[in-house]
This record gives sequence, structure tokens and C-alpha cells, in this order.
Amino acid sequence: MLHPGQMREKGRGRQVVAGVLVAEAVAAAAGCASAPGPSPASTPASPSASPPVSPPVSPPVSPSPAVSPTVVPGTQLTGAGAFEGPVRQVPVNGIRIGYRQFGAGPDLVMVIGYSSSMSLWTVDLLTGLARHFRVTIFDNRGVGYTTDDLAQPITVPLMAEDTAGLIRALGLRSPMLLGWSMGGEIGLTVAAMHPGVLSRLVTTGGNAGSPHAVQPSPAIIRVLNDPHATPGQFLDLLFPPTAGPAKQAFAQQYLLVPQQMAGPVTLRRQYDAETAFAAYLGTWDALPRIRIPVLVTNGTEDVVVPPANAVLLQQQIKNATLDMFGGAGHGMLFQDANRFVTLVSAFAG
Repeated sequence: MLHPGQMREKGRGRQVVAGVLVAEAVAAAAGCASAPGPSPASTPASPSASPPVSPPVSPPVSPSPAVSPTVVPGTQLTGAGAFEGPVRQVPVNGIRIGYRQFGAGPDLVMVIGYSSSMSLWTVDLLTGLARHFRVTIFDNRGVGYTTDDLAQPITVPLMAEDTAGLIRALGLRSPMLLGWSMGGEIGLTVAAMHPGVLSRLVTTGGNAGSPHAVQPSPAIIRVLNDPHATPGQFLDLLFPPTAGPAKQAFAQQYLLVPQQMAGPVTLRRQYDAETAFAAYLGTWDALPRIRIPVLVTNGTEDVVVPPANAVLLQQQIKNATLDMFGGAGHGMLFQDANRFVTLVSAFAG
């Protein structure tokens, strides 16, 4: 989670958000030329150097969907990301949510973090999860292939309503939800405010908001607000100094799928949502009422969302299990994707 003052909307003519890496940042880390992703209306290009992966089984049709989704033309990926299928859109909560669905098994809904698109999920992470689950990934409102309603402010509870509404619209029956960073906030709010919607919850690098949340250090906040911070410094927010190979691998994975970026209006609106969530007590106060099993994960070296937040969540949620990833940062699920996939699949039972 990012709190007030922990983001920089503009710097040297480009938008950069901590935890959301623009193409030039990861391209620099990968030793490649910068290549911004296409707009949602364009056709994704085939990646030039795809690692070998085992495509998951195509997903079955959702049981009794409440509405009929529509396929967005030109969104079928090629190369390493082809298994993700095309983007579909479905009307939910006054907007149209864009999502991809793939894999086979029990349903797993994945909620991405602050101002990120579902394109940020790496191919290797999704490939591993799709061997165990039918996976649904989607864009939060105002990002990528999901529309927005400017007549109402974006809030974390509103995005939780969107998530619960998507689950119902697709006819998913008590799926497990996995949320990363702000997606963890959204997942906790869904579990707290919508009992019966989820069967299990995995929250990674997130917290429940409120003044109880442990903030990053002043030094980290200074980096996040520094208009002269380098792309490498932002990658360092995801990966600790000891994780050089993981950082390189993430950068290479990032370039396999065309990336969508949040525009300035959405950045401002999500920033306001995070500001409000830092003072919002609704999710925190409801944590003891969560009855589903919850897996809380965090990197021990996470400088964006300090690991003390994970301990607080375990203490507040009756059926919570805590698993800390030693030596990992905010990008722990990317840094150690194999272990993370194994942990999540075991948690599903």
C-alpha cells in the first residue's frame, strides 16, 4: 500500500509510481530499449524472446454468468502470454470491467496493486498458478481495459464492491482471492464487508488501512517523492539489494506482455483513495469478523509496506496464517514465484 506523499505523479515528463514500473525502468534493468505498451484499442505485439513455458489448459465456461461478457477485439496475446486469452469486458457497478480468464481448477481471482494493470502480473507467476486454478485477472476501475465513473470518487471500499460485483457477474462460486499491495487492501475489504463471497483470501504486501498501519521510513518516502529518482531506485523498492537476479528476471518478464499504464486522472483518483484508506477504520474494525481462512504473506525486507503490518493482520484475523518470505521485498511473489505458487496451491487445500 502507498500512503499520502508516497507517490510521484510526474517526473522528467513521465509518470512513475512506486511499485508500478514504467517500461523504461524495467527495460533499463533488463538491458533493453524502452518499449511502451499499446493502448487498449491496439493489438499487442508478439514478444521477441519468450522463455519456454507450459501453457495451462483452456478454462471452462463460468457457471451461470449473470451477464454476457464481450470480447475486446485485438487483445489476444501472442508468444509467452498467449495462454492468458483475450480481454473480455462485463458490466459491473456502473462501469465495464476488463478481465482475462485462463487455467483449470478451483477459481482464483487476482487483484492487482496501486495504479497497475493486470498486465503487470508476470508470465511465470500466472503460468504456475494456472496449473492449479482457473485464474481471473482484471483491471481496477480507470486502468487498462476497465472504465471509470468520474461522478464518484474512487475508494478502496468502492473497488471492493467492484471486485465482489465481478465475482457475481461471472457466476464464480466462492472463489479464493489473491490481492497484492493495494489489491491486498481490496481483498481484505471484500472479505470484511462481503461475507460469503469468498472461500479463502491471500493478502500479499498489503494492510487494512487506518492509523494502525505501519508507515514506511522517512528515507523511503523521500525516494518516493524525489523527482530525480532513477528507474533503478524504483526497482529497489520492489527488490532488496541481495535480489539482483530476481530483479533482472522481473524486468525480462515485464517485457513479455504489452503493459497498460494508468493515466494522470486515475493516478490522482487512486492517490486520493489511498489517502482516505489511511484514515479509514471500516476494514480494520471488521477484521475480527472475517471467518474464512486467510493467508497473510509479506517479504521480510519490504520497504514499501513494512512487514509489521502482516503481523498486525494475523493478530486481528481469527483464521489467519502468516508466512514471511525471508530476504524478499515488496515484490516477494515475483522474487520467489515458485515458492509462492506452491504456498498458495497448498493453502487452497
